[in-house]
Amino acid sequence: MRRQNLLLLAFIAITLCLAGCEKKQAVDTSSSDEYSVINPQRDFVLHDQDGKIFQLKDHRGQVVLLFFGYTTCPDVCPTTLSKLARVYSLLGPQARSKVLTVFVTIDPARDSPEKLKEYLQYFDINAVGLSGTKKEIDAVVEAYKASYNKVETNSSALGYLFDHSDYLYLIDIEGKTAGLFHPDDKAEDIASSIKSTLRT
Repeated sequence: MRRQNLLLLAFIAITLCLAGCEKKQAVDTSSSDEYSVINPQRDFVLHDQDGKIFQLKDHRGQVVLLFFGYTTCPDVCPTTLSKLARVYSLLGPQARSKVLTVFVTIDPARDSPEKLKEYLQYFDINAVGLSGTKKEIDAVVEAYKASYNKVETNSSALGYLFDHSDYLYLIDIEGKTAGLFHPDDKAEDIASSIKSTLRT
């Protein structure tokens, strides 16, 4: 009888442990900043490089590729935008006309509308550069669970740089975030995901 009781207690303990572990894993997954942005429909209003009001909801029916960066970024931003030029070439003329890259500056003090426009012209993509007050930009950054941090530096004539998140957000034709791309994702895979989104 005693042996049966010990086995029963051991069984109950293991069951409770497994239940607790599963519950903890679910909490950890749901709290991930990277994936909590997926699916919700968000809207925002900023100003584009021509001084016009840009509202995300006005672009329903297009696939939007959203990226946070700045024009004097030494690595992540030019690398990402150069990759997107390859993505657009893979999409072909008909599909590329339905895809808009939205580049939101995190450095409004230096990235004037004219500078944004000139910068984006270096890349063969359909793109619009957006800016606003720091408060307006920070609200969009927070909504998409992105981040950036100003870093003072003596190693650059610019005086400061930014550490910033490097996700590329895939926003579908209904305005919902359908996926996140990372710097190591291939242009071919990004183009394939965009085509799938356009077909849905």
